Amino acid sequence: MKLQSILSIVVGLGITLTVSAQQKKTYYVPKAGTLTELIKENEANEITYLTLQGKLNAIDFRYLRDGFSKLTVLDISNASISMYAGKNGTSPDRFYIYPANCIPAYAFCKQTNDTTFVGKESLTRVILSDKTKNIEDAAFKACKNLKICQIRKKTPPNLLKEALADSITAIFVPLGCSDTYRVKDNWGTFAFIEGEPLGITVQVGAMGSLASELVKKGIQPKEVNFLTVEGKLDEADFTLIRDYMPNLVSIDLTQCNATAIPDYTFTQKKYLLNIKLPHGLKTIGQRAFSGCTRLCGTLMLPASVTAIEYGAFMDCDNLRHVVATGNSITTLGDNLFGNNNDKLIYQKK
Repeated sequence: MKLQSILSIVVGLGITLTVSAQQKKTYYVPKAGTLTELIKENEANEITYLTLQGKLNAIDFRYLRDGFSKLTVLDISNASISMYAGKNGTSPDRFYIYPANCIPAYAFCKQTNDTTFVGKESLTRVILSDKTKNIEDAAFKACKNLKICQIRKKTPPNLLKEALADSITAIFVPLGCSDTYRVKDNWGTFAFIEGEPLGITVQVGAMGSLASELVKKGIQPKEVNFLTVEGKLDEADFTLIRDYMPNLVSIDLTQCNATAIPDYTFTQKKYLLNIKLPHGLKTIGQRAFSGCTRLCGTLMLPASVTAIEYGAFMDCDNLRHVVATGNSITTLGDNLFGNNNDKLIYQKK
């Protein structure tokens, strides 16, 4: 039996959702534009994992965007998208022609004024059809929690202006297709991973036992993309992460006891987009994150951090800031950010 058929793990913000927390529903939509008739508002607002089959158009996407307040995962891999022309679609209050088999412009993003956009914040994962031709303008703009976009298509769809954020979303594509995506216009800066996304929460009761806990679950470290670790970690566990988890996209260590990130732990993790550090962290080792070119946004350091060693964030070009939340830092190594030495800022209490 394949690993993915053994595990029923839903991946979101690096967090594994339990089955009891989900409202998982599948619907067949026989006629495009009728989703509001098929799923009434009170039911829609309880669904977290929605699979749609049949026919959709921009009217249905507007309902998915503006309703479904708890929607976390949307699977439209077996739905077709029909052409629609009119004012009732997703584009801001005007007549618009929406092409067939394209994710509509502003599908999950609302423009509130000339400069402000609000994305669907509940959405963490979308699964798109192999028939998808385009992902249109601003389709997922400002969807700040969209961590996974799975595309079943072996050749990349056209990616239009601001349709996806490369600093937030990892793209999962069919086996053997990542190079085809990388050379396609507007796709080159994304993190591409082949196969199905895998996320797991591991509770580690004894130091050095992360590997054995994964074995118990039947999981190979190289297959893990989203990892949450709770409990006790030591240097052997960090070595496992360093040497055997090349495909990490996100890692949450907030509930582990580690006080140090050893030297080189995350060096050259080319898919790593974000990390949450242990609450009691004291030391970040030499070049711990060097070469994590997609690590992005702002990294908050726990107030307990006292030392950041040489080159810890060297070549992390997409990292905007590292924020020290306390006043305990006594050791700062050279070349923390390589040529960019102004990214460390101190947050006043």
